[in-house]
Formats: sequence, C-alpha cells, structure tokens
Amino acid sequence: MRNPSARRLAFVSLLFALIASFTLSPNPTRSLASSHREAPLIVADPLADNTDTYAFRSTEPGRGGFVTLIANWIPFQEPSGGPHFYKFDDTALYEIYIDNTGDGAEDVTYQFRFNTRFKNGDSILGMAAPNQALNGTGGIEPLITSLDDPDYNEPQTYSVTRIDRRTNKPVLLAKDLLTPPNNIGERTTPNYETTLAQPAVYSLPNGGKVFAGQRDEGFYIDVGGVFDTLKLKSIGAIDGVDSTAGFNVSTIAIEVPIQELTRTGALPSSPTAPDAVIGVWATSSRQKITVLRSNPHEGAEDPLTAGPLQQVSRLGSPLVNELIIPLKLKDAFNRATPAGDSQFAQFVTNPQLAQLLSAVFGINVPPAPRNDLVAIFATGIPVNAVTGPNFTTFLSDGKPHEMLRLNVAISPSSNPSRLGLLGGDVAGFPNGRRVFDDVVDICLRAVAGGTPLTPATNISPNNTIGDGVANNDVPFLTRFPYLGTPQSGNSTLGAPHQHHPINALPALP
Repeated sequence: MRNPSARRLAFVSLLFALIASFTLSPNPTRSLASSHREAPLIVADPLADNTDTYAFRSTEPGRGGFVTLIANWIPFQEPSGGPHFYKFDDTALYEIYIDNTGDGAEDVTYQFRFNTRFKNGDSILGMAAPNQALNGTGGIEPLITSLDDPDYNEPQTYSVTRIDRRTNKPVLLAKDLLTPPNNIGERTTPNYETTLAQPAVYSLPNGGKVFAGQRDEGFYIDVGGVFDTLKLKSIGAIDGVDSTAGFNVSTIAIEVPIQELTRTGALPSSPTAPDAVIGVWATSSRQKITVLRSNPHEGAEDPLTAGPLQQVSRLGSPLVNELIIPLKLKDAFNRATPAGDSQFAQFVTNPQLAQLLSAVFGINVPPAPRNDLVAIFATGIPVNAVTGPNFTTFLSDGKPHEMLRLNVAISPSSNPSRLGLLGGDVAGFPNGRRVFDDVVDICLRAVAGGTPLTPATNISPNNTIGDGVANNDVPFLTRFPYLGTPQSGNSTLGAPHQHHPINALPALP
C-alpha cells in the first residue's frame, strides 16, 4: 500500500474500528493514577492531577443549610507561568462523588466539563491580548477588567451536571459559566478578587453556588522535609518550610443544600442519625483514545479523543496514597474505586510510615493491627467512649472504603481549631476537611499513635509531632469559595510571592 492517501484511509478506518469496539462498553473504566504527584503515571498528566478534596458545612453567614465541596487540580502552578497560564483540560471530565449508603459507590455525582475558545488568534499573547491597542483605538492599561472584557482572549466556560444514582439521569444545573483568567498581574488583571474572581461565583437553581478557576494553594506542608525520609526542619508548630507557598491551583467548588446529599433526601435529625454521614471523593477521567491531527486552517495540532472514559485521578482523604500505599500499588490504588479498597486494607492496619516514625524519632508506636487508622480513614469513627455519644463519622457496609467522611448534622464550630478533632473541634478533620485544617500534623500524629484512640501512645512526642508549618501563606476567605486569592504573576503593589519560606508565624488556633 504505497499510496499515501490509501494509507491514511486505512489508518482512519482502523481508528474508527477501534473507537467502535471501545464504545461498546457504556461505563467508565478506572485506570492510571492521581494526586499531588504521588503516583508514577500522573506525573505526566498534571492537568488531570487532583491535589486536594475538601468537604465541610458552609460557614458563610446565612449559609448554614449548605455543604461546600471543593476539589483542586494542577499542582505547583507558578503564578508567572505564561503566556497561556493554567486552565482546566477541555478533554477531561472532572467529577465530585458522594456516597451516602456506605458501600463505596457514588450515590450523587457532580460533573464538570470545560470548553476554551480563542477570541484573537492573531495575537502573540495567550490569555490576555490588548485588542484595542493593536487596533489603534486605545492604550493597554488596564486590560481584563471584567469576565466579558474583549481583552480576555482565552475565556473558558464550563457546565455543571448532577447525577442521582437512583435515577441515573443527568440533570444539567448550569452551562456556559465563565472561569476567571489567572491572576496574571496588576496591569492585566487589576483588582483581581473584586472584578474577576467574585463575579465568577454563580448561583445554582437549588440555591447553592459554584465556582471554577484559579485559587491560592491552601495545602500547607513541608514537602521537602516529609519526603526526605522525615528529615523535618521542625517537629513543632513553626519554623518549618512551607513548600507550597507562592503556588496556585485550579479549583472547582460547589455549595449544595444538605438534603441533596443525604440518603433520605432530608436533613438528619441528629449527628447519630443513619443519614447523617456522607463520603466524598473527587476524580478526573479521560477518553481511551487520543490522536493528534493537523488542522490545515489553523496550522496547529488538535487532539481528537474517542472511546469510553478512564479514571486517571482519585482523591478522598489527604495523604493516604502518598504516605500509606506502597509504590508498586500507587497506580492500582488510583484506578480502584472506594468500593474495592479491601485489597489495600493491610497497608492501613500495618502502615510502613509508623515504622519510619518510630525509627526516625525513637518513639514507640501502636502495634498492628491499627484499627484506629481503619476507623479514621477506611470506615469512619463509630460512636465510642472517647469521642462521645454525639459524634460519629462511621459510614461503611462492613468493608473498608477510603473517602473523606463528613457528618452533615454537626454544626460549624464557633471556636475552630486547625487540629480538628485532636484540638477538641468536632467540626474539623477527620470529620470532613476545612480549608484551614492542618491535615499534615493530624495525620502524622494519628499514624504515630498520638491520639486518644490509642491511649498507650498518646504522649509526647507522638501527640505533638508536626512539620513546623501551621499556617497558610495567604489568608483564607470567610466566604465561598473559601480558598484565598491566587498569587499574582507580577505583583508590584505588595511583596512578591515567595516559594519555600520559613514559617515563623504563630500557629493557627
């Protein structure tokens, strides 16, 4: 077959035959990897890398009847990383799942799909293009002053769809919603939070809200110290290195009425009611086939995708895959659903991290099996004498399912603690996860046995170990979407963003 046209025709025929064979299966298949670069395969796919998941009762005044769900993607975004900066992937499906029956399968799903268009393809710039100046009709200051500004050259829109497992019928909640541009700098995106970010918070028909766009990276951690075999600069509350400071992430946040998430469709009567606890995790998925094709009209490579969806990212509770699952199974963990997590139970009941903590810090840790960690991460905490008769995060059919559990009947705390339950704050992690919860300190202490669930080892330093970072470098918001204003790519009005500063601020309460 020497004729080039014939070869192309044969290739196209083969491609569509493959597509047809793949699409015989209507359901997404789960594979590949996920989350903050912790598994080998996701390192090559940052636009699908789910970094953090949050779930908590809304604390904004007047929003007491709502739950806020947040999922972040695309880690370690350099604020000045232009000219195209960072966007969600138009070819990926981003989802937030809710399990309200305890079987590890989604009962409610929120799907987010994105679409990007170019206004001025002749501009040498990406997200922002000074059209008026190029047309000889004006200057270039300021540039993008609203979401519909003609100088916003690469606007991205998205849709929000809800699926209820009982009916399995997608319901479109909203479409054509605009994401704000990245926080490029004071000339291009002046008054960012007021003029661009807050107008991108949209109301939904159910009374909730939704936002998709760039935010400050709110997960504060001494990454270098943790992964340099626990060579932490400090094991106290301060003097550690905030490795994520100065970076941004891409956020999807949705606020939902409580009753839309419970198994009964009603408000739970008490924190111990059978419908009080939900499980939450986030994923991203891709179609199985991707082909680069030449577009003769634009002279650019254009991806062609086809076939059923494959899950490429999964994240529920923080740090589980990073610090509990062994390297050879990290990808397997991410292609599994919570329903299939029994295969990983042995790594929770006898975690290698506990042995490392013992060796590095010379401490005694609880012996296996670690049923305390099973309760925290895999089944939820049942009602017990330690946490009291009105507290539980238990949600399980008797099998382990790793997900972030939230008791929606427990009201937000009037005196919140960054240490959540360990700080006497029943509204904090591991009861859901708020943006300011210090999950690194909490998880390190839990694995070391420094919690009331393991009284024999609930002593110093087991119950005081931390990474020396107890604050975020940017203030969190007191309103939706709660994560802070993204770092500016060219700050001239104040101090420029810093990477890896020593955290010398007093610890959050």
